[in-house]
Amino acid sequence: MENKINIWVGNFWYYNYSLLETLNHVERFTWFNGLEIVVKHWYQFSTEELEKLSKYKYNTLHLMWFNKNDVEWINYCIKIIPNFHHFTLHPDATDFNSLTKDIEKYISFENMDIRKKSHKQPEELINLFKQFPEAWFTFDINHAEENNIDYSDFDKVQFPNKIHFSVVNKNYYSDNPEIETPHALACLEKWFNFNLNKYKNIIITLEWVFIPGRNDLIQNEIDLANKLLNA
Repeated sequence: MENKINIWVGNFWYYNYSLLETLNHVERFTWFNGLEIVVKHWYQFSTEELEKLSKYKYNTLHLMWFNKNDVEWINYCIKIIPNFHHFTLHPDATDFNSLTKDIEKYISFENMDIRKKSHKQPEELINLFKQFPEAWFTFDINHAEENNIDYSDFDKVQFPNKIHFSVVNKNYYSDNPEIETPHALACLEKWFNFNLNKYKNIIITLEWVFIPGRNDLIQNEIDLANKLLNA
């Protein structure tokens, strides 16, 4: 069975890399087959960028927020991004009144981290999917961890179409505190015990893996992903 490994490239965005520079950097690696893109809303993709994105089988876009002004751009992204799968969307920053049925089927709502005011608890997500039954679920296991919610409690939400987890080596933050986020937990610790076996048939997105100038850390993340996927 082919593993649907998808890499979040937000690190490069935070370091002011252009999308083309990011794509040029990551194409040297071959152990994943999808990208989770991070761009500004209303970004217009170049022909060269689209050609490079066409090499991947599972392209997603981390949308973060959505309102009525984004509808036209959302439809543009759906149409133009090669092998486009879905938008990852933060439900706490969503204008639900503007979410049409045509867009809903391309949305994957993510359970939120400790900084957010809502949509952290399974019960909130259950109610959300009652309102939007065609939307998908991105289960961020690190967000569950930091909110002290047992992984199994999210089983009652709905089966996810994607798993999000941040597998940054915790030692990275002592060198680069400027991009520390509370949800990038030290998943390489021995206490981290999450079996991805039942999720092998869905997209697995690794956050905070590719760190500009720190390619030496990538092997740690590859080893952990392989360990979890083959447990």
